[in-house]
Amino acid sequence: MSIRQSISKIAISTVALIALSSAAQAEFCRKYQQTHSNAGQCNNCFLNISSIANGHYYTVRASNGWSAELRSTHGDTSLASGVGGWRADVGHAYAGTKFTIDLEQQGSQLSMMMDGNANGQRQIIRARFRCIQR
Repeated sequence: MSIRQSISKIAISTVALIALSSAAQAEFCRKYQQTHSNAGQCNNCFLNISSIANGHYYTVRASNGWSAELRSTHGDTSLASGVGGWRADVGHAYAGTKFTIDLEQQGSQLSMMMDGNANGQRQIIRARFRCIQR
């Protein structure tokens, strides 16, 4: 094996280790601000995420009236799924409804998909958030 081939293999191995290290550190932030939602823009919508049981279980509280309990997916602390509900007093079509929810952390961005029924119709809300507090 030539020196050039050895250096190339070392470089590839280093890049792979850095990628794995970054993926392993992609844990949820404590607080996020909404940047986009198919349910409408909300500049004052925030999520607070609390970790329970060594980062495998989470409680999410949203400033616009919903909360959820989630569990990391396959031990990956950047993915979580669970169930939640909207408070009954939020004053819109989602009031009192239950839903399933999926979260995915990618760098400082969080993607959310909420799937539930409002007034007898299936509603899927997709939103993105940015980390504002680690």
